Amino acid sequence: MSVLITGGCGFIGRHLARALTGRGEDVVLFDAAPLAPGEIGRLIGSRATAVAGDISQRDAVAGVMRRYRPDSVIHAAAVVGVAATAHAPRHAAEVNILGALNVFEAATRHAAVRRLVDLSSEEVYGHFPVDPMTEEAFAEPISPYGISKHAIEQFGGYYADQEQLSYVAARLCWVYGPGFPRQRLPLPWLGDVVNGRASVLEHGGDQRIDFTYVTDAVQGILRLHDAPALRYRAYNVATGIGTSLRELAGLMHSLWPRWSVELGDGPLRLAPGVEAATKGALSIKRIGSELGYRPEVTLAEGLQRTHDWLMRAQRERP
Repeated sequence: MSVLITGGCGFIGRHLARALTGRGEDVVLFDAAPLAPGEIGRLIGSRATAVAGDISQRDAVAGVMRRYRPDSVIHAAAVVGVAATAHAPRHAAEVNILGALNVFEAATRHAAVRRLVDLSSEEVYGHFPVDPMTEEAFAEPISPYGISKHAIEQFGGYYADQEQLSYVAARLCWVYGPGFPRQRLPLPWLGDVVNGRASVLEHGGDQRIDFTYVTDAVQGILRLHDAPALRYRAYNVATGIGTSLRELAGLMHSLWPRWSVELGDGPLRLAPGVEAATKGALSIKRIGSELGYRPEVTLAEGLQRTHDWLMRAQRERP
């Protein structure tokens, strides 16, 4: 089997590629910033191939589909995050929405794709009206990022109905772990632990997040990818546990007692003038009961693993 991963050289894409090649599958990593051949072999394995390309370029997406004829697609490419899109809604639409349309179109016209898994986000819900949040809740995204992800899901449903594309959305929530590239919690605090610094977060102690370790996210995505049939078009992939940033701070202090944080109350600010939606846990009953998904890595374990990776990376720096 061959799998095309858009955004395959990114954080989740790499972890997915390692899991897929590890079980003997060929993987094509379509990415605007591809890894060099030597890096692919070292980080992922010999069964992975990187192809340079941008999802917003229709011909490039069609070309890679025609050339490799993948059996399945995992769509991970996007402008990612509320902060990155808050002041650039047009860019979010051009890349995320039009890019996804290019992928859906190419998957139906140029390849016999068995399944397309779209990496979506808890941001499609906007403010959580219930906790834990279920997939049945009405989507009311409040950010350009969430709006773009919601629109992609709607178009995915359209292609499923009109073009018989086996489309499913994996709604992820704050995936973290070794190799995470952005300064989003818990990474900045873990970096302070490693460097012996205290942390400061002026606002956000009350924010609740379903922190999901990357191997659990990969497990859920692959369960959706592998299932012979699916009952729904969207599934939460998370832990089912909401943790406030104040609780996160307490857990980290218990693991590394010398670390401390100055943490303010109220909602989390993701960028100047940009507040996070009120969140909590994502219900995982749907994917658990139907596909047997169970998160395996506790928050304490995930923090420790990510801390240890940061320590190794620091020691290996020239």
